[in-house]
Amino acid sequence: QVYFAPADDKAYRALERAFADLTDNASASSKTLLVQARFVIVPRAARNVAWFSFAQLCREKRGPGDYLALCQNFHTFILEAVPRMGPDQRDEALRFNMFVDTLYEARGNLVCSAEAPPAQLYVAGDGAFEFQRTVSRLIEMQSEDYIAGRRG
Repeated sequence: QVYFAPADDKAYRALERAFADLTDNASASSKTLLVQARFVIVPRAARNVAWFSFAQLCREKRGPGDYLALCQNFHTFILEAVPRMGPDQRDEALRFNMFVDTLYEARGNLVCSAEAPPAQLYVAGDGAFEFQRTVSRLIEMQSEDYIAGRRG
């Protein structure tokens, strides 16, 4: 299982176990990437696995170049506490969409906790229709075939 909803203490513990398994219990530390003359901080990383909260990955101002650099440096992402988003979070929904698209194209993996199933994350607001592709990709990224074909 790579998608945990709701994003509660049980889900957090599952993310912790996944991070430990994926990194062979390696010691984690923050990493800094230089992207287009600025720094992108990865708060927790070990052995090509990066851990972000949703706020760190999608509320901070990031663009496609940031997500591309992250996906070039890490094959798996642990993403904590993806919220349900509405019209007031259209920017966060767009960034999440960009991240998932970039990760999907890179054939990377995502282990995440979320407040709701993928189809309920962003149902109203600018880009909600386009977000359905993100929903589809999130569902596919949970499949055994996708996970078996991951890079890394």
